Amino acid sequence: MRVVVCGLGHIGSVTAACLLRDGHTIIAVDIDEHKRGCFSRGASPVREAGVGELIAEGHAKGRLCVTDSRDGLSDADIAIICVGTPTSADGAVDLSQVRAAAATLGEAARLRSTQLAPMLIVFRSTMLPGSMREVVLPGIRAAAGEPPGTRYEVAYNPEFLRLGSAIADYSAPARIIIGEREPGIAQALRTLYSGIDAPVFSTTFELAELAKYADNAFHALKVAFANEVGRIALHSGVAPADLAELFLADNKLNLSSRYLRPGGAFGGPCLPKDVRALAEHARNAGVAAPVIGHILHSNARHADFLVREIERRAGARARVLLIGLSFKKGTDELRESPFVALAEALVDRGHELAIYDPDIKANSSLAHLPARLSGIVLPELPDARAFDLVVAGKTDPETLKALGASSTIFAIDGL
Repeated sequence: MRVVVCGLGHIGSVTAACLLRDGHTIIAVDIDEHKRGCFSRGASPVREAGVGELIAEGHAKGRLCVTDSRDGLSDADIAIICVGTPTSADGAVDLSQVRAAAATLGEAARLRSTQLAPMLIVFRSTMLPGSMREVVLPGIRAAAGEPPGTRYEVAYNPEFLRLGSAIADYSAPARIIIGEREPGIAQALRTLYSGIDAPVFSTTFELAELAKYADNAFHALKVAFANEVGRIALHSGVAPADLAELFLADNKLNLSSRYLRPGGAFGGPCLPKDVRALAEHARNAGVAAPVIGHILHSNARHADFLVREIERRAGARARVLLIGLSFKKGTDELRESPFVALAEALVDRGHELAIYDPDIKANSSLAHLPARLSGIVLPELPDARAFDLVVAGKTDPETLKALGASSTIFAIDGL
């Protein structure tokens, strides 16, 4: 294919190099004279293993040309935008380069013959959810003078390339994510990646945009957590590397998808108690551990969010049926259960609450409950039609089936 790569920084250079390797013709675009000069000589403007050699090879084969304008772009099959999105002075994302690229590609699309298939304009720049729909699409449309569909189409394809191993990451990614304006419009991009053995997820702009930020935030969180635990280890006379070895040996819970599904707040007899103890231990030792120290605060804010979400769905002083009271399915343990706290918050806010939990059978299970809750725990599942909202804290399949399709259900585990 004829592929425009707009923005010749690290991501653009790696993308162009790998596409040259795969046999495509590249039109490299950048406003920076130094970067254009490097590509014009068949050299890489960035330091990344293997990139310079691939660019030189593509240049020698005559499959690389360089420009600083929209000239020669209108007949390309795909345009891939890799411009920077730096942090502005107020901490927000600076989309000025994205806006400029959208205008450039929109002007190129205006010149495209309607006899050609629409040019697919793909953005790889890291952007917050809403940027494609609220900034990129209007910018391209204004410059092109028409909506997408005839001369051009638009997709979002976040990159997950690490400095120092970018070619390997490009060639063998964990997955490829494609945000589409409409399902199926990015088939040309799938074809471009057909030689890569990785699962492809086609989704919305917003989900694809947020996936990149979720990844990076989690990577940062892992580093911060590991360093905090390492500092606590040193204070405790434990070698951080030895602790890490034991921690990383657990790929059933620690290095896994467990505990990573959005849903309810955590609770129970272990997690709150032990997080509280470790945070206090760090404070008493004078060890800075702000991530660990704010875990319980974050959990409490999520509990507040769930109350607001219930009221958004049900209204004020509503009739609410809460399914689930113990802290997780398969147990009748009520100590520090987030559903007990949720039930108390709903009663405090004037809602008419009833509770049913298939895991709680014996009266002894309710011995430690406040009287205002134990008195509204039902022995059998009531008729859900008597309630404005059913809050499924524990999604037992049989219970959900018994509620019926006509029930208005907020499944917390289905956030």
